[in-house]
Amino acid sequence: MSGEYVQLLKKRALSMLRLAERLLSENELDLSVLLSEHATNLYLKAVLYRLIGEEYRGHNIRALLGVLATVLEEEGLRQEAERVIDFLKRSRRELAELKEGHTRSIYGIYEYSQYQAKKLLEVAKSVIKLLEQIEQGIFETQ
Repeated sequence: MSGEYVQLLKKRALSMLRLAERLLSENELDLSVLLSEHATNLYLKAVLYRLIGEEYRGHNIRALLGVLATVLEEEGLRQEAERVIDFLKRSRRELAELKEGHTRSIYGIYEYSQYQAKKLLEVAKSVIKLLEQIEQGIFETQ
């Protein structure tokens, strides 16, 4: 079941990412941001579940990436942990904005601009790409 659960979460995450792209092209910017944030969260949680078999709650992308770095370090995967930490350092502000999109896209008093929504979609894609590369390096070499 655990492998099926991971695949289900990833399928949902990638579907949300595609839908976020479509919504961006249709100028539904707030919903595009919301789905970008959800896609990132789901994919992160899928990778964490695959690594340790535990579900994580919450929507703080930076905190989840921090947990991932810690888990990788504990598993002796120092190089992968460093990649995550480096990504966190380089993308701190963008990740905070993506996290904020979870609430602001629904309850905010301002709407996202095309530029902002596109930027946050790109951040989501970059997180997922990083996670795919890390997983590939860990699980395809075993």
